Amino acid sequence: MFIQIEPADFFMYRVNLIFDPENPTSEDKEVKDYLAENGLAPKHQGTGDYEGRRCEMMQFGSCYLGRHLERIAQIQRHAVEAEILTTEIERHLSSSSKDPLPVPEERRQEAVAQLVKELHQESSFQTNQKGELLIQVDQDAVLEAARRMMAGSPDSRSCRSRRNWEA
Repeated sequence: MFIQIEPADFFMYRVNLIFDPENPTSEDKEVKDYLAENGLAPKHQGTGDYEGRRCEMMQFGSCYLGRHLERIAQIQRHAVEAEILTTEIERHLSSSSKDPLPVPEERRQEAVAQLVKELHQESSFQTNQKGELLIQVDQDAVLEAARRMMAGSPDSRSCRSRRNWEA
């Protein structure tokens, strides 16, 4: 989802929420659910081109959205933070050469999702000069959390057995 804010008449602003149905983002459903739960209907709704893609567009007045715009932006930011953290966790799990973590491939996606929930802290994110979010996650902290999680899982015995067989 993209949020586009543009000037309107008489010191007002239009807020466009733009969704790409061919490439949905993780926050699309949550934002649409939030709008529905709060009875927020767009002033105009339709499809149009955005950056060369055919997208669904919803247009609202900024006064109408009011404080809801802040919540929508928080939903979007949280989704972006989770995506960045997921990439960092996967990088750390894949690049661990000291003591590789045996996460079975069939459980990897679930394990990474659980680690994102456990390690997601807004204070870990910084914004660079371009306004992009950055995160720095300690590889040892990721691996330790993953080991704790795997040790507590029902499949942990088979993971340790595989690890011993590979050693």
